[in-house]
Amino acid sequence: MEINKVDKKQIGKFLILMIFVFLIGLTSYLIFLQIDKSTKIIFCNVGQGDAAYIRIENKTDVLIDAGPNKDVLSCLGKYMPFWDKEIELAFLSHSNKDHYQGFYYINERYKIKNFITTESPFVTNTYKQLINNLINKKTKIYYYFQREKINIGKNNQFIFFWPNKNLVSSDDNDYSQIMIFKNNNFKILFTGDATSKILNNILADNNFLNNKINIIKIPHHGSKYGINKKFLEVIRPDIAVISVGKNNSYGHPAKEVLNLLKALNIKIKRTDINGDIKFTLKESL
Repeated sequence: MEINKVDKKQIGKFLILMIFVFLIGLTSYLIFLQIDKSTKIIFCNVGQGDAAYIRIENKTDVLIDAGPNKDVLSCLGKYMPFWDKEIELAFLSHSNKDHYQGFYYINERYKIKNFITTESPFVTNTYKQLINNLINKKTKIYYYFQREKINIGKNNQFIFFWPNKNLVSSDDNDYSQIMIFKNNNFKILFTGDATSKILNNILADNNFLNNKINIIKIPHHGSKYGINKKFLEVIRPDIAVISVGKNNSYGHPAKEVLNLLKALNIKIKRTDINGDIKFTLKESL
Protein backbone atom coordinates (compact mmCIF):
# COMPACT_ATOMS: atom_id res chain seq x y z
CA MET A 1 0.00 0.00 0.00
CA GLU A 2 2.83 2.42 0.73
CA ILE A 3 4.24 1.84 -2.75
CA ASN A 4 0.88 2.78 -4.33
CA LYS A 5 0.77 6.03 -2.37
CA VAL A 6 4.27 6.91 -3.53
CA ASP A 7 3.32 6.08 -7.10
CA LYS A 8 0.27 8.35 -6.93
CA LYS A 9 2.37 11.21 -5.58
CA GLN A 10 4.96 10.72 -8.33
CA ILE A 11 2.27 10.58 -11.00
CA GLY A 12 0.73 13.77 -9.62
CA LYS A 13 4.10 15.55 -9.65
CA PHE A 14 4.77 14.30 -13.18
CA LEU A 15 1.40 15.57 -14.41
CA ILE A 16 1.99 18.97 -12.82
CA LEU A 17 5.42 19.11 -14.45
CA MET A 18 3.95 18.21 -17.86
CA ILE A 19 1.27 20.89 -17.54
CA PHE A 20 3.94 23.43 -16.58
CA VAL A 21 6.11 22.47 -19.56
CA PHE A 22 3.10 22.68 -21.87
CA LEU A 23 2.18 26.15 -20.61
CA ILE A 24 5.76 27.36 -21.00
CA GLY A 25 5.87 25.96 -24.54
CA LEU A 26 2.52 27.51 -25.44
CA THR A 27 3.55 30.88 -24.02
CA SER A 28 6.82 30.80 -25.96
CA TYR A 29 4.93 29.91 -29.14
CA LEU A 30 2.50 32.78 -28.68
CA ILE A 31 5.36 35.20 -28.04
CA PHE A 32 7.09 33.95 -31.19
CA LEU A 33 3.92 34.56 -33.20
CA GLN A 34 3.82 38.13 -31.95
CA ILE A 35 7.44 38.67 -32.99
CA ASP A 36 7.10 36.91 -36.37
CA LYS A 37 5.79 39.56 -38.79
CA SER A 38 6.53 37.66 -41.99
CA THR A 39 3.91 37.18 -44.70
CA LYS A 40 3.29 33.64 -45.91
CA ILE A 41 1.75 32.59 -49.22
CA ILE A 42 0.65 29.00 -49.76
CA PHE A 43 -0.66 27.60 -53.01
CA CYS A 44 -2.73 24.73 -51.65
CA ASN A 45 -2.72 21.30 -53.23
CA VAL A 46 -6.46 20.85 -53.83
CA GLY A 47 -6.32 18.65 -56.92
CA GLN A 48 -7.70 19.99 -60.21
CA GLY A 49 -8.60 23.45 -58.96
CA ASP A 50 -7.25 26.66 -57.44
CA ALA A 51 -6.79 27.73 -53.82
CA ALA A 52 -4.19 30.03 -52.29
CA TYR A 53 -3.90 31.11 -48.66
CA ILE A 54 -2.06 34.24 -47.55
CA ARG A 55 -1.36 35.25 -43.95
CA ILE A 56 -0.32 38.88 -44.14
CA GLU A 57 2.21 40.00 -41.52
CA ASN A 58 1.00 37.12 -39.33
CA LYS A 59 -2.37 38.71 -38.58
CA THR A 60 -4.64 39.00 -41.65
CA ASP A 61 -5.99 35.86 -43.32
CA VAL A 62 -6.74 35.89 -47.03
CA LEU A 63 -8.04 33.11 -49.28
CA ILE A 64 -8.00 33.28 -53.07
CA ASP A 65 -10.35 30.60 -54.44
CA ALA A 66 -11.12 27.42 -52.53
CA GLY A 67 -10.74 24.49 -54.89
CA PRO A 68 -13.28 21.84 -55.94
CA ASN A 69 -13.65 19.97 -52.64
CA LYS A 70 -12.87 20.01 -48.91
CA ASP A 71 -9.11 19.54 -49.38
CA VAL A 72 -8.72 23.27 -48.77
CA LEU A 73 -9.60 22.63 -45.11
CA SER A 74 -6.45 20.50 -44.73
CA CYS A 75 -4.38 23.33 -46.13
CA LEU A 76 -5.88 25.90 -43.76
CA GLY A 77 -5.47 23.45 -40.88
CA LYS A 78 -1.73 23.23 -41.57
CA TYR A 79 -0.93 26.89 -42.10
CA MET A 80 -3.58 28.96 -40.32
CA PRO A 81 -3.22 29.29 -36.50
CA PHE A 82 -5.48 26.73 -34.85
CA TRP A 83 -7.25 29.29 -32.65
CA ASP A 84 -8.03 31.63 -35.55
CA LYS A 85 -11.41 30.85 -37.13
CA GLU A 86 -11.92 34.07 -39.06
CA ILE A 87 -10.88 34.79 -42.65
CA GLU A 88 -10.79 38.53 -43.12
CA LEU A 89 -10.75 38.52 -46.90
CA ALA A 90 -11.80 35.86 -49.43
CA PHE A 91 -11.63 36.21 -53.21
CA LEU A 92 -13.43 34.10 -55.78
CA SER A 93 -11.80 34.58 -59.16
CA HIS A 94 -14.88 33.43 -61.10
CA SER A 95 -17.88 31.15 -60.86
CA ASN A 96 -16.38 27.77 -61.81
CA LYS A 97 -16.87 24.89 -59.36
CA ASP A 98 -13.18 24.01 -59.22
CA HIS A 99 -12.62 27.47 -57.73
CA TYR A 100 -15.67 27.94 -55.47
CA GLN A 101 -16.90 24.52 -54.28
CA GLY A 102 -14.48 24.49 -51.34
CA PHE A 103 -16.10 27.62 -49.91
CA TYR A 104 -19.11 25.51 -48.89
CA TYR A 105 -16.88 23.59 -46.46
CA ILE A 106 -14.98 26.66 -45.32
CA ASN A 107 -18.21 28.51 -44.56
CA GLU A 108 -19.20 25.72 -42.16
CA ARG A 109 -15.98 25.91 -40.16
CA TYR A 110 -14.77 29.51 -40.47
CA LYS A 111 -16.23 32.99 -40.42
CA ILE A 112 -15.59 34.81 -43.72
CA LYS A 113 -15.81 38.55 -43.10
CA ASN A 114 -15.52 39.88 -46.66
CA PHE A 115 -16.07 38.01 -49.93
CA ILE A 116 -14.94 39.58 -53.20
CA THR A 117 -15.90 38.20 -56.58
CA THR A 118 -16.87 39.28 -60.10
CA GLU A 119 -20.19 39.74 -61.82
CA SER A 120 -20.74 37.15 -64.52
CA PRO A 121 -23.67 35.87 -66.60
CA PHE A 122 -22.48 32.29 -66.06
CA VAL A 123 -23.69 31.75 -62.50
CA THR A 124 -25.41 28.49 -61.56
CA ASN A 125 -27.95 27.71 -58.84
CA THR A 126 -25.14 26.07 -56.86
CA TYR A 127 -23.12 29.28 -57.00
CA LYS A 128 -26.16 31.35 -56.01
CA GLN A 129 -26.70 29.05 -53.03
CA LEU A 130 -23.12 29.65 -51.91
CA ILE A 131 -23.65 33.41 -51.99
CA ASN A 132 -26.87 33.01 -49.99
CA ASN A 133 -25.08 30.83 -47.44
CA LEU A 134 -22.38 33.48 -47.01
CA ILE A 135 -24.95 36.25 -46.62
CA ASN A 136 -26.80 34.18 -44.01
CA LYS A 137 -23.60 34.08 -41.96
CA LYS A 138 -23.25 37.89 -42.20
CA THR A 139 -20.45 37.83 -44.78
CA LYS A 140 -20.20 41.08 -46.73
CA ILE A 141 -20.22 40.54 -50.52
CA TYR A 142 -18.35 42.89 -52.86
CA TYR A 143 -17.72 43.07 -56.61
CA TYR A 144 -14.39 44.57 -57.69
CA PHE A 145 -13.29 45.59 -61.16
CA GLN A 146 -10.36 46.89 -63.17
CA ARG A 147 -8.27 49.65 -61.50
CA GLU A 148 -9.70 49.14 -58.00
CA LYS A 149 -7.46 48.47 -54.99
CA ILE A 150 -7.59 47.07 -51.48
CA ASN A 151 -4.98 48.27 -49.00
CA ILE A 152 -4.01 46.17 -45.98
CA GLY A 153 -1.76 47.99 -43.55
CA LYS A 154 1.03 50.18 -44.88
CA ASN A 155 2.82 47.77 -47.18
CA ASN A 156 0.23 45.45 -48.72
CA GLN A 157 -2.14 45.91 -51.63
CA PHE A 158 -4.42 43.93 -53.88
CA ILE A 159 -4.59 45.65 -57.26
CA PHE A 160 -7.23 44.60 -59.81
CA PHE A 161 -6.53 44.62 -63.52
CA TRP A 162 -9.50 42.60 -64.70
CA PRO A 163 -12.40 42.19 -65.29
CA ASN A 164 -13.51 45.29 -67.12
CA LYS A 165 -16.87 46.51 -65.84
CA ASN A 166 -18.29 46.61 -69.37
CA LEU A 167 -17.08 43.14 -70.38
CA VAL A 168 -19.41 41.05 -72.54
CA SER A 169 -18.10 37.59 -73.44
CA SER A 170 -19.38 34.12 -74.29
CA ASP A 171 -16.49 32.53 -72.32
CA ASP A 172 -16.94 32.41 -68.55
CA ASN A 173 -13.16 32.27 -68.07
CA ASP A 174 -12.89 35.78 -69.52
CA TYR A 175 -14.54 37.08 -66.33
CA SER A 176 -11.69 35.82 -64.13
CA GLN A 177 -10.16 38.23 -61.64
CA ILE A 178 -6.62 39.20 -62.56
CA MET A 179 -4.92 40.89 -59.65
CA ILE A 180 -1.60 41.46 -58.00
CA PHE A 181 -0.83 40.94 -54.34
CA LYS A 182 1.90 43.46 -53.57
CA ASN A 183 3.97 43.23 -50.40
CA ASN A 184 6.36 46.20 -50.46
CA ASN A 185 8.16 45.60 -53.79
CA PHE A 186 7.33 41.89 -54.03
CA LYS A 187 4.52 41.04 -56.47
CA ILE A 188 2.47 37.92 -57.08
CA LEU A 189 0.08 37.84 -60.03
CA PHE A 190 -3.12 35.82 -59.68
CA THR A 191 -4.88 35.02 -62.95
CA GLY A 192 -7.81 32.67 -62.28
CA ASP A 193 -8.64 30.91 -65.54
CA ALA A 194 -7.93 33.94 -67.73
CA THR A 195 -7.52 33.37 -71.46
CA SER A 196 -4.59 34.47 -73.58
CA LYS A 197 -6.82 37.09 -75.25
CA ILE A 198 -7.61 38.74 -71.91
CA LEU A 199 -3.95 38.73 -70.82
CA ASN A 200 -3.03 40.55 -74.03
CA ASN A 201 -5.84 43.06 -73.46
CA ILE A 202 -4.49 44.10 -70.08
CA LEU A 203 -0.94 44.38 -71.41
CA ALA A 204 -2.01 47.30 -73.56
CA ASP A 205 -3.91 48.97 -70.74
CA ASN A 206 -1.71 48.69 -67.66
CA ASN A 207 1.75 50.19 -67.43
CA PHE A 208 2.45 48.38 -64.16
CA LEU A 209 3.04 45.18 -66.11
CA ASN A 210 6.26 46.70 -67.39
CA ASN A 211 7.49 46.26 -63.84
CA LYS A 212 8.75 42.85 -62.84
CA ILE A 213 6.41 40.26 -61.34
CA ASN A 214 8.14 37.86 -58.94
CA ILE A 215 5.62 35.01 -59.07
CA ILE A 216 2.78 34.25 -61.46
CA LYS A 217 -0.02 31.79 -60.86
CA ILE A 218 -0.34 30.31 -64.36
CA PRO A 219 -3.94 30.64 -65.58
CA HIS A 220 -6.32 27.72 -66.02
CA HIS A 221 -4.07 25.02 -64.54
CA GLY A 222 -1.56 25.33 -67.37
CA SER A 223 -4.00 25.18 -70.27
CA LYS A 224 -2.43 26.01 -73.63
CA TYR A 225 -5.18 28.62 -74.12
CA GLY A 226 -4.02 30.65 -71.10
CA ILE A 227 -0.51 32.01 -70.80
CA ASN A 228 1.45 33.21 -73.83
CA LYS A 229 5.03 34.20 -74.65
CA LYS A 230 4.34 37.90 -75.16
CA PHE A 231 2.79 38.26 -71.72
CA LEU A 232 5.61 36.38 -69.97
CA GLU A 233 8.29 38.43 -71.72
CA VAL A 234 6.71 41.63 -70.39
CA ILE A 235 6.22 40.60 -66.75
CA ARG A 236 9.47 38.54 -66.50
CA PRO A 237 8.51 36.30 -63.55
CA ASP A 238 11.08 34.32 -61.57
CA ILE A 239 8.65 31.57 -60.62
CA ALA A 240 5.53 30.11 -62.26
CA VAL A 241 3.10 28.21 -60.03
CA ILE A 242 0.71 25.75 -61.66
CA SER A 243 -2.23 24.60 -59.55
CA VAL A 244 -3.24 21.30 -61.09
CA GLY A 245 -4.51 17.82 -60.25
CA LYS A 246 -2.36 14.73 -60.70
CA ASN A 247 -3.22 12.70 -63.83
CA ASN A 248 -6.15 14.97 -64.63
CA SER A 249 -8.34 14.20 -67.65
CA TYR A 250 -7.60 17.56 -69.34
CA GLY A 251 -3.91 16.90 -69.87
CA HIS A 252 -2.98 19.96 -67.80
CA PRO A 253 -0.42 21.43 -67.74
CA ALA A 254 0.02 21.50 -71.51
CA LYS A 255 3.44 20.58 -72.89
CA GLU A 256 3.44 23.84 -74.84
CA VAL A 257 3.18 25.82 -71.60
CA LEU A 258 5.90 23.82 -69.83
CA ASN A 259 8.24 24.18 -72.81
CA LEU A 260 7.58 27.94 -72.98
CA LEU A 261 8.38 28.41 -69.30
CA LYS A 262 11.56 26.38 -69.60
CA ALA A 263 12.66 28.31 -72.71
CA LEU A 264 12.28 31.57 -70.77
CA ASN A 265 14.20 30.16 -67.75
CA ILE A 266 11.22 30.53 -65.44
CA LYS A 267 11.27 28.15 -62.50
CA ILE A 268 8.20 25.88 -62.42
CA LYS A 269 6.40 24.71 -59.29
CA ARG A 270 3.38 22.40 -59.56
CA THR A 271 0.95 21.30 -56.87
CA ASP A 272 0.59 17.85 -58.47
CA ILE A 273 4.34 17.31 -58.02
CA ASN A 274 5.35 19.60 -55.13
CA GLY A 275 2.16 19.46 -53.05
CA ASP A 276 1.49 22.67 -51.13
CA ILE A 277 3.81 25.41 -52.41
CA LYS A 278 4.91 27.87 -49.71
CA PHE A 279 6.65 31.23 -49.91
CA THR A 280 7.68 33.39 -46.94
CA LEU A 281 8.18 37.13 -47.34
CA LYS A 282 10.24 38.61 -44.53
CA GLU A 283 9.25 41.94 -43.01
CA SER A 284 12.30 43.61 -44.56
CA LEU A 285 11.25 42.81 -48.16
